[in-house]
Amino acid sequence: MIKDIALLSPLYVAVFWGIVLLSDRSGSRPKILLGIFMCIAFFLYLSHAFFFSQNYLAYFHTESIYLLTSLTVFPLYFCYIKTLTVDCSFNSKNLIHFIPAALFGLASFVTGLFFTNQQRIDYVEIFVIQRETSTIELLSPAGIKSGIYMICRILFVIQVFFYLLNGTILTQQHDRRIANFYSNVEGKSSFWVRMVTLSFFASSVMSITFAIIGRNLFLLNPYLLLIPSFIFSFLLFLIGYLGSITKQVIVETHHKESLSNSSQNQSSEFVKERVLRLFKDDNIFKNPDLLLTNISDTLHTSSAEVSKLINDEFKTDFSDFVNKYRISIAKELIVKNINNELTLITIAAESGFGSLNSFIRVFKSYEGITPEKFKEISRQRKSPLK
Repeated sequence: MIKDIALLSPLYVAVFWGIVLLSDRSGSRPKILLGIFMCIAFFLYLSHAFFFSQNYLAYFHTESIYLLTSLTVFPLYFCYIKTLTVDCSFNSKNLIHFIPAALFGLASFVTGLFFTNQQRIDYVEIFVIQRETSTIELLSPAGIKSGIYMICRILFVIQVFFYLLNGTILTQQHDRRIANFYSNVEGKSSFWVRMVTLSFFASSVMSITFAIIGRNLFLLNPYLLLIPSFIFSFLLFLIGYLGSITKQVIVETHHKESLSNSSQNQSSEFVKERVLRLFKDDNIFKNPDLLLTNISDTLHTSSAEVSKLINDEFKTDFSDFVNKYRISIAKELIVKNINNELTLITIAAESGFGSLNSFIRVFKSYEGITPEKFKEISRQRKSPLK
């Protein structure tokens, strides 16, 4: 009973999220990819289930699937991150990431065809369980198959670091693009994407750890088997849940193709003056949905030029640039209304924030205290804090 729970839990979790994500009516490409990941995870843990239930023949026949799926996990994770941050759809060029998994999975399957049933059981008992290689001839089917297995394990570790690193870089770049396009990044940042990455990282660490410890420790002790089962079931559930609530945010900046000669020849200093005028005189930052393209359209220039100006001249991103003006106005309004003539919701709206939560979060990140605390300190000092 205990062993059944340990073996079936990851399978149930994978099936559940596979159905949920693949049946999502929004047609979200990232969710479809994550649903495919859950299907792959199902076959991965099915192979584990055959092994720990000591059905060695079934495990032998599914080892090629195990190698195929284990080498597919992180390339699929990377493609999932790409569809969330860079590509709106799955690009056929991404298939190159799955070539090693297909080749080694096929090689393992073909090699296994040359085994007798007894040789298959011996392979599992001697190599997989006991990790004994001295009695295996290098060029024999057992030697070739065990060599493929070991290469796949090494390749898996390389994949972990390569794809997690590149996935993290993509996420960071995406956050910078968002901050350079939206004035309000609430609900648009890659926080949940980073949480998915952390979940994958934790899962890979656990996989490597248990591989080092060896399967023998868990093979005959169902209570110990509950430990990796619970960990992987939890991580699978977490990945599925985070994937179900994570939304695709693609930054669709547009560049004006046909600019007039005068706009093409505008100096950066001239554009800078016009940007500052929009913020200081026209208070354009009070628009809670302000986008970089709103600025570029108003100035009849490209969004790339405005973004570069803000990055280079003011050493910040668009979101930070806008929020500094909003916080400055908010502080003035708080100080002028110490006796609660205006509510925080009104002050947030007057300052250009789309919601009270966004206002409080941004205010605290800049000032180190909440607006309420700032008001309290201002009341005590009876003078504006700067």
